[in-house]
Amino acid sequence: MANDKLLVRGLGKEWAAHKVLTDIHFEQPPGTIYGISGDNGAGKSTLLKILATVLKQDEGQAWFQGISIGDLGAWRPITGYVPQDLALDGRLRVRETLNFWAAARGFSRDVRKEVLKVAASDPLISDFLEKTVRDCSGGMARRVSLVVGLLGDPALLLLDEPFAGADQASRKLMMERLDILRSRGRTILISSHEADLLGKLSNRILHLEEGRLLPPS
Repeated sequence: MANDKLLVRGLGKEWAAHKVLTDIHFEQPPGTIYGISGDNGAGKSTLLKILATVLKQDEGQAWFQGISIGDLGAWRPITGYVPQDLALDGRLRVRETLNFWAAARGFSRDVRKEVLKVAASDPLISDFLEKTVRDCSGGMARRVSLVVGLLGDPALLLLDEPFAGADQASRKLMMERLDILRSRGRTILISSHEADLLGKLSNRILHLEEGRLLPPS
């Protein structure tokens, strides 16, 4: 298992005897973006939450860069997760939001200062660092959420409906950033109900139906 791929083998999850995910198998090389498509309730968010270690799988295993998903101390520092529901405090300014989440990740004061220095020239958020999150548009908030997920420069990035409610300008900026990350060898999984968007962005699309991964068409 000692390689750079994301390897998923037989992942399964159930709630109250209802199978949410069944026998999910795939592997993803670095430097790629894989889309996850499927109807509401197909299991897209559950799969990402398991890989983000927000949920624990009932069956199966996953490895990334030779690290088992069960080794939380090694897995979590190399993983970035952007949930579908924005985990942002509307009262905080964007600058304060970055500082808060950097501190939550255990970054030192000097590292947090560097994060804010970089943010001041980041085209995703530099124009509204002093704006409170509640005063941000939907697209701005999605951009902030993406930047928070990128703290620590994770090698594995898990994005759940990252473009929901975002305007075209925000989508363009976010897609450009994801292209850059892919070119730098990052492994990126994106769930979305927007097939056209996934088709433009992804190297491959994984389609879930009732918790099962369908074979490529």
